[in-house]
Amino acid sequence: MTLLSVTLLLSGCAEFSSSVTHTIDAMSMTPDYAKGLTDDLEPQKKLTVPVVKVADSVPEGKLIEKYDNGSKKFETIVKNRCFDSYLDIYYPNGRLRTHTPLVNCQAEGLSQGYTQDGKLRTTITYKASAANGEAKTYDASGKVLQRVIYKDGLPQKS
Repeated sequence: MTLLSVTLLLSGCAEFSSSVTHTIDAMSMTPDYAKGLTDDLEPQKKLTVPVVKVADSVPEGKLIEKYDNGSKKFETIVKNRCFDSYLDIYYPNGRLRTHTPLVNCQAEGLSQGYTQDGKLRTTITYKASAANGEAKTYDASGKVLQRVIYKDGLPQKS
């Protein structure tokens, strides 16, 4: 997947927030690869996170979407018409699914993905929205199952 800029044309926050989780999953923006429970890191693919831009009608500041049961779906900060500071995505049970730090609307730093019962599943380090450094998948006991080294979003030969 190549780095792309996604512009969501919306009439308001309600339409925007209801489509974000699906959009995030479809673009593989989460370090748990859209579900994270069975898929391992895919070393043959370029690993990047797209910049998500929002319409002018979406206000700046904290943006939270909730499931029908009242628990959070996702939380982020809208700044300069894009997601910034962080993107936290939650499971319907309220547990954190992924945390990705964002700087200037790009993934920057250690992104972590968790299982539905709260155990660490993946870690990926991003720089300017491309995987850079070590990415790991973990088993239920916390043992590292797989390591992949990335540079500019591309896996490096061991």
